[in-house]
Amino acid sequence: MTGDDYISEQDNLEDGQFLQRGDGVYDNHDNGDNDDDNENNPGILCTATLDKCLSAPCQNGATCVDTMDDYACICAKEGVQYMGKNCDEFYDACSFAPCEVCSSSPGTREYHCICPEGLTGDNCTEEVDECQSNPCFKPRSVCIDQLNGYFCRCPAGLGGQVCKTRVTDCIDEPCRNNGTCILQAAGFECHCSPGFKGKTCEEDVNECLSEPCQNGAICIDGVAEFHCFCVPGFQGYKCEIDINECASRPCENNATCINEKDHYKCDCLAGFAGVNCDIEIDECESSACRNGATCHDLIGMYSCECLPGFDGIDCEVDVEECASDPCQNGAVCHDMVNNYECDCSDTGFHGYHCEVDILECASDPCQHGATCLEGVKGYTCLCWSGYEGPNCENDIDECKEQPCENGGECFERSDLSHWEMEWEFSYADAAGYICQCQSGFAGENCSVNIDECESEPCQNGGTCEDKINGYTCTCRAGFLGELCDMDIDECASQPCQNGGWCEDSRASYICHCPEAEPDELPWGGYHCDVRLHGCVDHECQNGATCHPWLESGEHNHTCLCPHGFYDEQCSTSTTFSFSSPGFIHIQVALKERIRREVEHHVNKGFEVQLRFRTTLPNMLLIYRGDVDNHFILEIVNGGLSAKAFSEESDLDVTFPGLVNDGAWWNAHVLLDNQGLMSIIKGPGCDSDGCRVMDVSTNELPFQPSEAFTNIYIGGAPKELLEGSASEVGFIGCMEDLMIDFNLILPQTLPEDQGHELGCSKNEWCKPDPCYGHGRCVDLWTSYQCECYRPFHSESCSKEFPSWTYGHEETVSFSAYNVSKTLGNNFNVSFFLRSLKPDGLLFQLRRPSEEEGEEVYFSIHLGMGRVLVSSLPNSVPLTAPVFVTTGERQLLQVEVQHRQVIFEYAGLRYGIGDIPEVNINSGDQAYVGGLPGNFHSDMWGGYYKGCLQDLRLASVYLDADAWNIWDEEKVLLPSDSENAKKGCVSDDTCKMKPCQNGGECTITFNDFKCSCLAEYTGKTCKKRVWCISGPCVNGGHCVDLPDGYECLHNATFENNPVQYSAGSSLAEPVSNIYIELRTRSENALLLRASWGSDLFIVGLLNSSVRVEIHIGNSVETLNFTGVRRVADGSWHRVNISMAEKERKPSPWVITVDGIIDTNSLPERTKSLQFINHKGAMLEIAESFAGCLGTVRVGGVHLPFTDNYNAPQQSQFHFIGKPTLNLGCTSIPVCDSSPCLNGATCEDLFNKFGCVCDSGWEGDQCETDTDDCASQPCVHGTCKDYLTGFECNCHQGYTGKLCDEDPNDCEHHACEHGGTCQDGPNMYTCICPKDYNGPLCQWDYPPLQCGEDVQCENDGICSDGLWGATCTCMPGFTGASCETELDECESNPCRNGGSCLNRFNMFVCECPPGYSGQVCDTSKQAHKEGISWLVVAIPLLCFSVLTVTISLTFMGLTARKKRQSEGVYSPSAQELAGARLEMDSMLKVPPEERLI
Repeated sequence: MTGDDYISEQDNLEDGQFLQRGDGVYDNHDNGDNDDDNENNPGILCTATLDKCLSAPCQNGATCVDTMDDYACICAKEGVQYMGKNCDEFYDACSFAPCEVCSSSPGTREYHCICPEGLTGDNCTEEVDECQSNPCFKPRSVCIDQLNGYFCRCPAGLGGQVCKTRVTDCIDEPCRNNGTCILQAAGFECHCSPGFKGKTCEEDVNECLSEPCQNGAICIDGVAEFHCFCVPGFQGYKCEIDINECASRPCENNATCINEKDHYKCDCLAGFAGVNCDIEIDECESSACRNGATCHDLIGMYSCECLPGFDGIDCEVDVEECASDPCQNGAVCHDMVNNYECDCSDTGFHGYHCEVDILECASDPCQHGATCLEGVKGYTCLCWSGYEGPNCENDIDECKEQPCENGGECFERSDLSHWEMEWEFSYADAAGYICQCQSGFAGENCSVNIDECESEPCQNGGTCEDKINGYTCTCRAGFLGELCDMDIDECASQPCQNGGWCEDSRASYICHCPEAEPDELPWGGYHCDVRLHGCVDHECQNGATCHPWLESGEHNHTCLCPHGFYDEQCSTSTTFSFSSPGFIHIQVALKERIRREVEHHVNKGFEVQLRFRTTLPNMLLIYRGDVDNHFILEIVNGGLSAKAFSEESDLDVTFPGLVNDGAWWNAHVLLDNQGLMSIIKGPGCDSDGCRVMDVSTNELPFQPSEAFTNIYIGGAPKELLEGSASEVGFIGCMEDLMIDFNLILPQTLPEDQGHELGCSKNEWCKPDPCYGHGRCVDLWTSYQCECYRPFHSESCSKEFPSWTYGHEETVSFSAYNVSKTLGNNFNVSFFLRSLKPDGLLFQLRRPSEEEGEEVYFSIHLGMGRVLVSSLPNSVPLTAPVFVTTGERQLLQVEVQHRQVIFEYAGLRYGIGDIPEVNINSGDQAYVGGLPGNFHSDMWGGYYKGCLQDLRLASVYLDADAWNIWDEEKVLLPSDSENAKKGCVSDDTCKMKPCQNGGECTITFNDFKCSCLAEYTGKTCKKRVWCISGPCVNGGHCVDLPDGYECLHNATFENNPVQYSAGSSLAEPVSNIYIELRTRSENALLLRASWGSDLFIVGLLNSSVRVEIHIGNSVETLNFTGVRRVADGSWHRVNISMAEKERKPSPWVITVDGIIDTNSLPERTKSLQFINHKGAMLEIAESFAGCLGTVRVGGVHLPFTDNYNAPQQSQFHFIGKPTLNLGCTSIPVCDSSPCLNGATCEDLFNKFGCVCDSGWEGDQCETDTDDCASQPCVHGTCKDYLTGFECNCHQGYTGKLCDEDPNDCEHHACEHGGTCQDGPNMYTCICPKDYNGPLCQWDYPPLQCGEDVQCENDGICSDGLWGATCTCMPGFTGASCETELDECESNPCRNGGSCLNRFNMFVCECPPGYSGQVCDTSKQAHKEGISWLVVAIPLLCFSVLTVTISLTFMGLTARKKRQSEGVYSPSAQELAGARLEMDSMLKVPPEERLI
C-alpha cells in the first residue's frame, strides 16, 4: 500500500513552519508568537522574507523553500523516501495509514494493515460476513452478520446458537425499562437500554461511580447519562478540555494573545496599550499642529488638518490666495487670510471675481416691448417699427398724413382702443395703420374699386353684371334665385310611374325604372310606363344574358355574352387552343397617323387583350414586329412578361404571380406614349386587376416600325422565337383575343396552322398517377412524375433497394470504377440508417504506382456525426447533426471547388473548406468499408447499417452486380463482399440479453426487453420494489438500486425519535439532509453521539447551527448560517463536507440549494462514528414543527415502524416511538381574524391577511393613506379609499404628474429654427438669417420693391420685421402667389363634387340631393305636392328676405368690415366660399380691429 504524499511529518511541525498539502498549498501553523520579528522591523505594516535556505538545512536531496518566517523542505519522491522537517528521517508509511495495526518498510511508501478479527481488506474497512456459510438452522431463522461473529434471529419457540434448541420465547416481556428481549439458546437475554443493568434491566446504573468528570468537576447522575458541572477554565462533556481563553481573540490591533490558566495576556504592538491593546496612544497630546489646525491621531504618528489659508506639515505656512490672479476684468486683488477680495471699482462689472457684467437692462428701461441690448456701463433699445426715442417711448402717428383715400377711416395699429378685448396685442403687428374703406372700395389705402363680378358669384352658368357695390345675375333656363343657385326640380310633378325613381337634371329629369318581378316583363319608356317585351322569345345563346330596351317605340334587346362567345346572339365561339408548338401569322393595317402625330412623335397606342389558360411555365403568347422593333407577350418561369423594344426605348413589365395554374387569366397590355402597362385579372387580383407599368423616361416615346403589321399568335418563326425569354411556342387555350381594340375570331384565322377551335383539357394529375411517391407535373397534353427519393420509374412505383453492410459483425464493402470525370464540383447523397457511431461510408481512391491507391476523399462517421476529409491525416470537417439514431435519413455532401456543404432535412450547412478534389474517370470508389488488404481504422473502421439510393452526382451506385441498368445513370460494382440486400438487422436476441423473465424483441441492430412488473432497465436487471406498494399510511415509495424507502411527513412537538444504524452503513457519513417546516427560532433538530464524538444540527435565532466534535480534538467545530428558516415555509437544509476526498475538510451549510455558510478556516473529518455499534442518532429532541425527508449519509430515516426494505444500509428505531404522520398546524384562520373583507392565509401556526385595495395592517384594519408616499411629483395628491388622484401643476401631465410634455413636438419654429423645450412653453432659437418669436422674419428685414414683389395685385407694406404682402380676395402665400382652393375643406356633402372657382366654389350634387352644399334631400318630391305650391311661396319669401338683408347689410357694413377688400359687404358674400367656410378659417388679425 502507498501512504499519503506528505512532505514533512505533521507531529514534528513547529510554530511558523509550513507543510505541503496534497494540492500543493502550504498550511501556516503560526501561533502568533512572532512579535520579536515585528519589533525589529522599523516600518509600519512592513514584511520581510527570511532567507533561511542559505544554510542548506534540507537533507537527502530535498528542496528547500523559503516561507514568510521559516523554511519548508520538499522531500524527494524518487528512490529512498524521507520525511521530517529536514527530510532526515526514513519515511514511515504507517504514520499516515488508516488502520490501527500496521507494518511498513522504512524509506518506502508501502504499508500493510494487520486486521483484527472480523475485518478484512487493504485498510481493514471491510467486515467479514460470517453469514455466508448459512450457520443458522432453517427454515425460518435469519442470520444477521455482526462484527467478528453472527447472530441467528430465531423463530418463536427456538433458540440456541444456531436456533436448534427449543426455548421459552420473549412473549412475557421480562425485560424492564425499555430493555430489548433477545432469544437465546437457553432462554432469553435482556439488552438493557443505556443507564440500566441486571438480568431484567431492573437496576439503574450510577454513571458517576467511575468518576468520569475531570479537573475537579461535579458529577450529577442521570438516566443513562451523567452531567459534569465544570469549574472555571474548563469545558467539555467531562470537563476535560482546558478552555483556550485566546480562542475568542480578545486582543485587538494585531496584538499577540498568550493563553494562561483561566485567563489570558495580550502583548501589544507599538502605539497601543490596555488589557486588550484596545487603547491607542494619542500622539496629538504634544499639540504639534499650528494656526488652529486639527490634529488627527494615527498609529504611531499624527496628521494635521489645516484651516483654510494655511499649509505645511504643521500648518505653519500662510497661503497667498492672490497668486493665481483670480480677479477678472482689471480688478485689483487684496490678499486676506484664507481669502481674497476683488475691488471692482470703475470696471463696469461686479461679482466675487468681478466676472459679472452689470445688467443695465435689469430695470427694463425700454418701453413698448422693445429689446434691450446690454453694453458695458450702458444699454441700447431696439425699438419695434412704429416707435422711436432712446427708450422707444414715442409712438409714431402713422395716420397723421391721412393715407386713406375715398373716405376711408384711418386707425393706428398701435392704438389698443381699436383692438377687440379677446385679441392678444403684439408689438410685431403694431407698426403702420389700417384703413376702413367705404363700401365698394378695397386696398391698403382704399384705392381699389371692387369688381363684385370678379368672384363669379352667379352659379349654374348665370351671367353677372357689375354695379356699384353690388351685381345682378341673369339665370339660364332651369334655374332661378339671386345667384341662380336654385335648380328648378322637374321631379316635383312625379313624372316617373310604376315605382320608377326620378333623377332631377338641368331643365330636365331622368326616370330610373325598377327591376322586374319574377315572371313579369320589366318596365321601360321615358316615364317607366311601357312593358318591355324585347327579350320575349330572344335568341341569346350559350348562357348569355338578355337586356331589353325601347327606342322610338320599337322594342328590341341586346345579348350580353359570357367569356368565350361573340356576335348578337353570342353564338360564335372565340375560344381556340394549341396542343403542339406552332403559331398563327396574321397581318393588320396600321392606322395612318396625321401630320401632327408624326412631327410630335405621338403614338395613340397598341393594344393586346386576351384570356388564356395553360400549365406550362415558359411559352410565347404574342409576338408583334421583327427582331429590331417588336412587342412580346410571354410566360416566363410561370409569370407573365410583356416587353417592347425599339431603337428609342426598351420597356419591360412582369407580373410575378404564377399564371400557369390551369385557370383562366385575363391579360390586357397597352403600349402608348406613357409607356407599357399590363392589367392582369385572375386568382389573387381584385376586380380592377393587378396593374404593372413601365413608364418611358426617354424624351422620345416608343415608335413602332412597319413590321408591327406582322402579328404571330402562339409562337413565332425560329429566328424570332430565339429572341424571346421563353423560346417555346404556346400550348393551351386562348379566347376573346383583341388586337388594337379589334376582336380576332378564330374562325377567321388561317387554317392548318396548328390551332383547334374550342378548349379541351384532361386533368392528368387527378387522381394522382405518381402513387404519392412523387410530384405530378401537368404538361397540358400529358404529365410527368418527379419522384421523391428513393423511388423511381415513370410512375414512381419502384423503390431502390437498401443494402446492409456489416451484418452480424462481418466486414463488407462495395467497389466501383468511376466511369466519368466529374471535376471539382460534385455531390454524394444517400439514405443512411445506423446505430454504430463510427465507420467508413464512402471513399475515393486514385491508382498510384508507389502506394497502390491514393486516398483523396472520404466520408465517414465519427461519434455519430458525418465527417468529410480529403487527405488521410488531415483534420476532418464535421457536420453539426447527430445521424446514427437508427432512423432512415437522407444526407448529402456537396463539394463546390473547395467548399463543402452538408444537407440534412432540407437545411444546408457550410462546414468548411478542403484541399481541391478532382474526380477523374478510372478512379476507384468504395462504399461501407475497404477490401482486406486496406485498413479503415483511421476512418472509424467498417460501416454497420443500411445504405439506400447512393448517388455520386446523378449516377446511382447499385450494390447488385447482376442488375441491368442504363450505364450512363448507374454504376455496377466491380467488387463486392458481404453486402446484404434489404435493410436487415442483426439477431440481437440470440445472446438472450433479457434477464429475470424478460422477453426479447429485435429492433434494428438492437433489442428491446419486455420486463416483468417487478423489474426494469435495458435488460430487466434492475429490481423495482415500489410496484408492490410496500409503503403504508400513505407513504411515498422511492426505488433504490438495492431496495426502496418510504417517505412521510411527520409533525413533532418535542417528542424525540431515536435511531441506530447498527453498523449497516456502507460509507462514512459526509452529508446530512433535512426537510423542515417550523416557526421555532431555537430548536434541536438532530443529535448523533458515540462516546466523545458528537454531531448536532439545530436552529439558533432562526438560522441553522452545526456543532461537530470528533475524536480527541480539543475544540468543538461550531458554525452558524445567516439564512432564516423559521418562517413557516418548507426549507431544504443540507450539511456536507466541501472536500470529500480530503479527510479533514471544511463543512458547508446549504439552504434551499443556496450556500449559506461554511466552517472555514476550521476543518474536521467525516462522521464515521455514526455507523459504530452503540452510536445513537436522535431527531426532534427539542423541536416543534414538521419534518419531511431526513437523510444521514444518503440513508433515509423512516417514520414508520414496519420498515422491512432489503437494502443493506438502514436506520432502525430504538424503542417504539409514536409519530404523528402528516404535517398539521393550528387552524389559525378559523376565528376569521382578517378584517374589511381581507383573505386569511394559513402560514403554518401563523396567519397572514391579504388586504383588499385601500387597506393595510396586520389584520387589514387601517385605511391606507395612498398620498403618504407623496406620489405626485409635480402636483397635489388627493387620497381615496382605494387609490389616489394627482392634480398636476401647469406644464406637467401623467398619472403621477411626472411627465413634462415636449412642447416642441408641434412647434411652429420656421426656417430651420431650433425648438428648446421648457415648462409649459418653448423657445425658438433662430439661425443667423432669421429673427422673431418663431423665426418667421428674415434678418435683416426685407424691403418692398427691392426684395419682395407681391403678385396678383397684392399690396406690399414695410413693417418692423420686413415687407409683408396684403393679398386680394382669393389669393394667399407670402407673395400672394397661390390661389385659394375653396374645395380643400370638402364643403360639399352627401357625395357632391366640388368645383373650385375664383374666390368661391360650386357643388355638383348627386341624384336625390340639392342645395348650395348638397344638403337638401329630394325625397319630399315623392309625397305628391305640386312644385308650384312650394315654389311660389318660396319665391315670394326669398324676395322679401333678400330685400331686408340688403338693407340691413348696407346699414351695418361700416361697423362690421375693414377696408382692405378681403370681405366686401356686397351680394358676393351670398356665394363666396369664405362665408360658407368662416367656421373653418382663422380670421386675420386685421379683422379683429375696431
